[in-house]
Amino acid sequence: MRKIKVVQIGTGHDHAPASMQTLRLLDDLFEVLGYVFVNDGEQSIKNEKNPCFSGIKKLTLEEAFAISDLDAVVIETDDSLLTKYASLALRRGLAVQMDKPGSQSIKEFNETFDYAYKNHLVIHTGYMYRYNPAIKKALSLIKSGEIGDIYSIEAQMSCNLPPYKRAWLKNFKGGMINFLGCHLIDLILQIMGEPKRVVPLSSVSRSDLGGEDVGFAVLKYDNCTATVKTNCMEAGGPMRRKLVVVGEKGTIEVNPIEYPIENREYYSDIRVALSKNDFWYYKPEPETFGPFHRYREMFTEFSKIVNGEIENPYSYEYEKTLHSVLIKACCSLDE
Repeated sequence: MRKIKVVQIGTGHDHAPASMQTLRLLDDLFEVLGYVFVNDGEQSIKNEKNPCFSGIKKLTLEEAFAISDLDAVVIETDDSLLTKYASLALRRGLAVQMDKPGSQSIKEFNETFDYAYKNHLVIHTGYMYRYNPAIKKALSLIKSGEIGDIYSIEAQMSCNLPPYKRAWLKNFKGGMINFLGCHLIDLILQIMGEPKRVVPLSSVSRSDLGGEDVGFAVLKYDNCTATVKTNCMEAGGPMRRKLVVVGEKGTIEVNPIEYPIENREYYSDIRVALSKNDFWYYKPEPETFGPFHRYREMFTEFSKIVNGEIENPYSYEYEKTLHSVLIKACCSLDE
């Protein structure tokens, strides 16, 4: 496998340091030629000071795009600029790893992915839970029919943000649903497909900060209701991130979705409760996965797609549907 020559554009995304760290870790797959600093707020300045960027050449965007043998870029700007820079890179024929969730505009997002499709270009998105081993086990069991038809899904992903980050949420309709709920909607769509109806129910807890910091949305299907909950000031929230899928034959619970140890390494727990074994206080023992690296498999998959070894398992149309459902969960389209 040839090494992919790559530049990271942006340091403003929450995952920007982890992405650079992972690219450097996978030095058998990637040759990092530099990074581009996009001055898009406090977070970008803070993240650029991370040791993961030490020793990496700082480039302007023009210098990066002038590299004749550049293969790919990793887009890690502030969320509001992800699609903009992804589009610029695609129009130069580069493969793109773009962090989540993309533009606030369905039109802009779709145009970016349509351009990639029409020109046979790679665009790969940064939904890291797709690579979580407990989530992968849950999806495999669901698709095999282990728990039968699905009746309900409960997905939760919360955190405890500092005031400046809570104020940042006001830049996005849906606030926390846009910021973290996108991960949960991705999982629900992988299980159930596109919903019949999306009901946004987020709220603002502090008018002085302004963002919709309590995120809630309902995705309605013919025989299933899925709820998405995400809160920005929940003490201990990361350890209550979960996915609960209830079917006619049993229930699958991934809880917590991940819990960290060090150096981006995590563990994850899954419980499978089958109806045939059920009694009032039945709680099966968890199966624990780990340690695993949060981003290693995601970037390894990206390298294989760029090198033509595999096709992207997430199609252009799937990504467009996911983004459309996310925007609907953030606000009604007539707002």
